[in-house]
Amino acid sequence: MNPYTSLAFGALAGVGLTMMVAGWWPAPTGTRTVHAAGQVSAPASDQALQGLVAAPVRWWRTQAAPQLVTSLGLAKYAKDLALVDQTPATLAARKVGYAFAALAIPPALGILLALAGAELQFGIPVIAGVILAAVAFFVPDTQVRTRAEEARASMRAAAGVFLELVALERAADAGATEALDRAAQVASSPEFDRIRDALLRAELAGEPAWTGLTHLADRTGVVELGDVADIMRLSAGDGAAVYTTLRARAASLRTQLLTAATAKANTASEHMIVPVALLGIAFILSWVTLADRGQLQGCDLG
Repeated sequence: MNPYTSLAFGALAGVGLTMMVAGWWPAPTGTRTVHAAGQVSAPASDQALQGLVAAPVRWWRTQAAPQLVTSLGLAKYAKDLALVDQTPATLAARKVGYAFAALAIPPALGILLALAGAELQFGIPVIAGVILAAVAFFVPDTQVRTRAEEARASMRAAAGVFLELVALERAADAGATEALDRAAQVASSPEFDRIRDALLRAELAGEPAWTGLTHLADRTGVVELGDVADIMRLSAGDGAAVYTTLRARAASLRTQLLTAATAKANTASEHMIVPVALLGIAFILSWVTLADRGQLQGCDLG
């Protein structure tokens, strides 16, 4: 492998690492900017290093990422990304970073083997790198879907608890908005943090509290939160007593969650059948092999 090829794959690895950093680099907020402006400025060398790193990250966020998000159709993961606190641009950066890093791994190993004296054809690391990059390109998608499914299940469980709490607040003669606010303050889990944030956003926007829950349900795909919003909207508009309705919806949600958990447990049990069956077959084959060789003579086989 000639030096130019080594430099090319080294550059690919550098680009991949840059994209991965761009995906993990937190976007600056106005609060951080104002806070940083009131502090003593960093040394010139540190500022130059920060500028050197921030320049490609800024180019990625403002120009490359939006175009890549549109080209790859990553907007379809918006609900899943909202549940794991990521953006389509972050997902695009991870996909590109993983692909470039994976593309550079086989050639890098080939260089090490060549330095060790091993003879390796040039095409093998290249082909392996392309295949590995194609696989790594879709790894972030799988990770996002898996994490989103877990977060959505936790959010549904929190919605069931929230329904019960709202029902209790309504039974204590609290108003619709007051019941939602009080119920959201009971727990401190990440799911309840999202609910409180949605209620606060609605309050700051001058909208009813249940509108915030509707927006949260649309963003995350947790329709149970939309059910809470619909029930509270009806109770506020018509003055209907919703204690029984809320409790019934909470019971229905618990049944759904229990059914889903049971199905998941059954699936895991079914997946264990194959390894256990293979272990049994291996044991029988080894026993038969030893019996054929006459090594079980004198043993009680009955």
